[in-house]
Amino acid sequence: MLWTSSVVLRRDIEQHQHNLHEFVVCLKGAVSITINDESHQLLSGHSVFIPAQYQHSITTDKNTETKLLFACIAPPSFDNLSTPANSLYLKTLSKGGFLTNNLNSSSQHSTQGMQKIANELEIQPISSSPLNVCLKENLYLRLLLIHISNAGYEQQANAQSSLRMTNAQDWINNNYTMDITLDKVAKQVNLSRSHFARQFRQHTGFSFIEYLLKLRCDAVAKNLASSNTDITEIAFASGFSNLSHFYRHFKRRYGITPGAFRLMIKHQGVTLRP
Repeated sequence: MLWTSSVVLRRDIEQHQHNLHEFVVCLKGAVSITINDESHQLLSGHSVFIPAQYQHSITTDKNTETKLLFACIAPPSFDNLSTPANSLYLKTLSKGGFLTNNLNSSSQHSTQGMQKIANELEIQPISSSPLNVCLKENLYLRLLLIHISNAGYEQQANAQSSLRMTNAQDWINNNYTMDITLDKVAKQVNLSRSHFARQFRQHTGFSFIEYLLKLRCDAVAKNLASSNTDITEIAFASGFSNLSHFYRHFKRRYGITPGAFRLMIKHQGVTLRP
């Protein structure tokens, strides 16, 4: 059986778990829901599906009034909603896929659709009549399918972003010895300077310049260890155009000067492949 309730949340809900699938739609305000130690931020019109037995807690935004719609259903009843067309999606939901739908502003139409159906479900009378049960289940299923669709779009966008950053990373790896800039790399993947910089840091853990300097310093280190080529020549060949800049960043990365690094490697008998 499907149980629904809308609640104005005025306090946090501590971590707990239960035997029901729990679907939460944020109708107003903002809330943070932690599921199995992973936090998800929900704004108005966003939703989250919490499979049965998943540990979860809810933290409210004390500065805004938060209203949530809770829809809970036992796994056997949830399975009964399955049809040949939706069975794969519902099964994915119940196993923890498509947990969140936290869309950005470009998906305003989908967000409004989610809120409209959630409001319809909220005002349904408490009744065990077959007609009322059927109506509530249909509204619930429509919410789930919008949630799945939106969550899928978000995953697709994340995958596309990840592919772009991988391509950018490959391009930098192949061209770090050249005079490359943030603007040039952003142009390679058709992103603005600021958008690329933010996504690149999220993808690699480094800013663009940190990543570029790391590549260049590591290339110098490998050449110092494997050849007797002049240090200045190696630095310029690795993409550095300013020697004081090179010495400063090399020492920052390795803790010693390039000359001391070469002596240390030779004394230790270590060979680094270029």
